Order: sequence, then C-alpha cells, then structure tokens
Amino acid sequence: MDTLHLLKVVHAEALAPHIIQLLFKPEHPIAYASGQYIMLGFDADDLKPFSIASAPRDDGLIECHIRNQADSEWMQKLFAVKAGDQLVMEGPKDQIALQPAHQPIILVAGGTGFAPMKALLETLLKEKVGVPIHFYWGARNQSELYMHKEMIALTDLHPNLEYIPVLSEQEVDWNGATGLVHHQVLKEHPNLTHSTVYMCGPWPMIQAAKTDFLEAGLDAQACFH
Repeated sequence: MDTLHLLKVVHAEALAPHIIQLLFKPEHPIAYASGQYIMLGFDADDLKPFSIASAPRDDGLIECHIRNQADSEWMQKLFAVKAGDQLVMEGPKDQIALQPAHQPIILVAGGTGFAPMKALLETLLKEKVGVPIHFYWGARNQSELYMHKEMIALTDLHPNLEYIPVLSEQEVDWNGATGLVHHQVLKEHPNLTHSTVYMCGPWPMIQAAKTDFLEAGLDAQACFH
C-alpha cells in the first residue's frame, strides 16, 4: 500500500450545479506533475481516484474538480466538506504524461475531464511551447463549462492557444459548436497525421474518439489518455 497523506481542505466551491472545486493542503509538501491523479477519501479503506486539476502550484496546494453522483452516499459526504475538514490521500499516481512538443497539440476534455487537461495546458503554457495548442471542451450545457471565462482569458494571453467549447445539448443563447466534442475536433482537423492528442473524459467518449482519430491518421503513439 502507498503512503497515506493527510490533507486539509482549504477551499470548497461550487463551480456548477453538480461540480465542486476542492483545494487541499497536504500535511507535508507533496511533489506532483500535470496529468497525475490522487486516491482521495475519508479513511484508507475507501479511496477513490480524482485527477489533479492544475500544474504544480507555488503554494503547494492540490486542486480537484469533482462531479456529484446522486446515488452515492460517499459523494454526498465529500460534497459536504468545508474549509478545515481533513481527508486522506494516496499518490500521486501517473495517468497522462506530457511528451516533448514537436507538433500541434490537441487537448480534448469531456465534462470534468477538463481537470487534467487544464493541468497539462498550464504546464505547456508555462514552458512556452512554440507549437499550436487546440483545447476542446465538451459539456452538456453552458453551466458545465465552469471555467469558460478563464479559458477565454488564456487565449487572449497566448496567441498559440485556441479554445473550442462544444455543447451536446441545444441552447437558444449558444452560438458556439454543438454535438460530440470529438466530432468537432475532426471537423476542424480532418487529418491528424501530424498532431499529438491528449484526452480525458467518460470512457465511451475516449473509446469513440480514439477509434475515429486513428482512422483520421493519428499515430497511436501520439494519443494519450
């Protein structure tokens, strides 16, 4: 078993009706990298995996974005935590590792799969990579694009970054892309031969996207999820 670390909740905020942001301060400094995840819980016997939602922070905090599950008592307990509460974690553990950036990068997030893609993006921007970065975020509705304004602000600061939000539900006041997020990727990038793709989201989305991306020329060695 991995070492168990104590975490103190320093911030808990509702980002959307069923999504919260939690910021944790570890009892001791913990080194982590973008694309990693932690096993989080109230005790060592009932830990669940959550992606880290930021590049390593100067303040040492660990950020997670978590979607509620109405039928889970455990999740209701997690959604009730407040600043000062204590949890435990194992990790961090490897999930997705950034590769050297030699060609255009496409980041594809579904729902709260945004969290690790945000972390990867922050590292790419911090490292000032010179390749184009295309960030696609698929959500059901506008309320679930819970960091939409922050993403738009990033595109203003970084000319090589393009942000494309995609809604799967029709909304009368939405003028952006609609449909499946990976279909929008293929609409704008029908040939993926010279691209690197990173993805996170519901498993059916990942399976469908990977199949279609490989058919569009994506090298299997340039697909990470």
